[in-house]
Amino acid sequence: MKRILKHIILYLIQLIERYEYRHLDLNENDNSKKIIDTIDISDYEIETDTGFKPITHIHKTQPYRVWRIETENGFWLEGADNHIIFDDLMNEVFIKDLEVNQYIQTENGKQRVIKIEHFYNKVSMYDVTVDDENHRFYSNGILSHNTTTIAAFFAWYLCFHTDRNLAILANKQATTTEIVRKVTEVFKGLPFFLKPGIENIGALGLRLDNGCMLTSQSTTGSSSLGFTIHVLYIDEFAHIQPNITAEFWRSVYPTIASSEISQCIISSTPNGMDNLFYQIWDKANRGTNSFGYKRVDWWEVPGHDDEWASKMMGDFGEEEFAQEFALQFDIKSNNLLSGSDLKWVKRLASLQGDYEFQELGKSDLDDKLYENLKFRKDFDINKDFNEKTDRLLFSVDLAEGKDEDEVKDNDYNITNIFNIKLKSLSKLKLLRKDQRQIENMFRLEQVGLYRDNIKDETEMAKVNMSLVFDQIGEELVKMVVEMNFNGKAFTNKFSEHDKYYDGILMRSWHTAPVPGQKPPRKKTGFKVRGDKDHYARAGKKLIHNKTLIPNENETYQEFSSFGRVKKSWKGIGKHDDIAMTTLNISRIFDEPEYGDWLYDFLDALYDSPEKRLALLLLEEPNDTGDMEDGLFAALYGDEDVNPLLTEQERLEEIFKTHEVKKGSYSPGISIGLNKM
Repeated sequence: MKRILKHIILYLIQLIERYEYRHLDLNENDNSKKIIDTIDISDYEIETDTGFKPITHIHKTQPYRVWRIETENGFWLEGADNHIIFDDLMNEVFIKDLEVNQYIQTENGKQRVIKIEHFYNKVSMYDVTVDDENHRFYSNGILSHNTTTIAAFFAWYLCFHTDRNLAILANKQATTTEIVRKVTEVFKGLPFFLKPGIENIGALGLRLDNGCMLTSQSTTGSSSLGFTIHVLYIDEFAHIQPNITAEFWRSVYPTIASSEISQCIISSTPNGMDNLFYQIWDKANRGTNSFGYKRVDWWEVPGHDDEWASKMMGDFGEEEFAQEFALQFDIKSNNLLSGSDLKWVKRLASLQGDYEFQELGKSDLDDKLYENLKFRKDFDINKDFNEKTDRLLFSVDLAEGKDEDEVKDNDYNITNIFNIKLKSLSKLKLLRKDQRQIENMFRLEQVGLYRDNIKDETEMAKVNMSLVFDQIGEELVKMVVEMNFNGKAFTNKFSEHDKYYDGILMRSWHTAPVPGQKPPRKKTGFKVRGDKDHYARAGKKLIHNKTLIPNENETYQEFSSFGRVKKSWKGIGKHDDIAMTTLNISRIFDEPEYGDWLYDFLDALYDSPEKRLALLLLEEPNDTGDMEDGLFAALYGDEDVNPLLTEQERLEEIFKTHEVKKGSYSPGISIGLNKM
């Protein structure tokens, strides 16, 4: 009865809105016509996954078809087919693309979707603008996302300010006309009580009776604006003809600088590195001008995955895709990480938030010495570390430092800190037989970062000595250090500590062994020979397999511009010190001592289903008998197992009823039998 009544009400609302909006040229496939009403509610906040954040507006949309989802714990949400929510890995997904049994993010953690339905009625819906860079919020307990556009921003600015001038410039007049059209369409859709009176409106702009004016023109060498501009938007700035860019910028920028409240917004796809747009972006990226910057990559758009990218590169061309979609200034370069992996790292960085400074409570160092050492919010460097729960990996890269008054933009000293944890049951079960080595049983989560380009290697050594020997414990840490000139000075200082022993620093061959000859002695750290490409790709594989988990924002920023140029991997227009320390971790996977250290850690860990499964998978197959049916079902998802039990409950149940002894079962089951 309730369902029938709901359909009747939705149908009546649909009829009323059809009549009410009959004068509007609405099209649900045209995003510029999405918003038809906006209300300022800047005094309120909304709950997000990073705390309460202010909201600036509530938007009423044109009618959309209603979709409804429900989760296993009673959460439900009704929204448009293209309403964005987040899956278990923080990937954006449309409601219409969800599947039953898929997990989504809620205020109570990840929950399974148990029901999806849609109604044939179309009604207006409501969205909010969250004043936060993540634009995420909880709607009825389910994590959602909102979007903003230049057109919506301009329409808001025109309505809620007086005596302001806005200008839109682009490399082509047709582009400016299209942007003005989108602004006026949003403006026309607002209710009468929000809109100022229109004195004049046309293809190139409009003038309102509150004194606000929007104008537009294409960029030419003689472009000039003879009046004060309060908001200047320049589109496709990198594609303005190089011979007129400098003259144009000199004629336009003074109109912005003449007012203390003026703003300038520049957007563009890259067009090489020899242009003013790249120079402004590069300085903003390095913090040496007054601009902030934001990049939007192709993988952030719902529906754009690696399969889409491969198809686009085939249709459009690899170089053209690199410039127009991958946002690469040097189109001869190729990003190391795939779009899906970059998107995943960005989601993690957004979820974790900015790393924070923590005082080292067990150290006597002056905090000025380690002021650039920061940690993930949920990681406590002052806790009591012990062998049954903790192992950490440090990756160190050394630079020369500089005097504080020097202006050179030199490389950074980096200590990249990773916490080692057993993988989850689901990840362990996915390991193929050829992947069942001790190194693959653990994941390495980024938890701390020291980044400083002022201090030298001696002060770097002091900070690392305090972390290893005072805060954590020398038996619980391994370090990967590149042995350049500064690296040698660092290790010499670090090894002076009275608790130092050879096993802390990774050892490797500094020269390649010669076949048929006695291998050379391994030395402290590693040297980059001709193996940079190999270990960069090995690090990429670790990230893709979720074994190496970077989650810090600056780390993501470096990887987003880290690509192959000619025969080398490097940062394009950015530093790459953090990216390299992350990738260099792959080197320790080739050293037997690392595996022995992990075996000791696994043995010391408290008993858990994850530990038991890891030990089971590490056992060599034997001929004493096949795995019992019940144990096979628990590990590999047999349909006869109670589906209501969680993964951990299923494994715990089977370990209660089956005696698991060393050598009792063979993990060598064909992957083809996996029903998960």
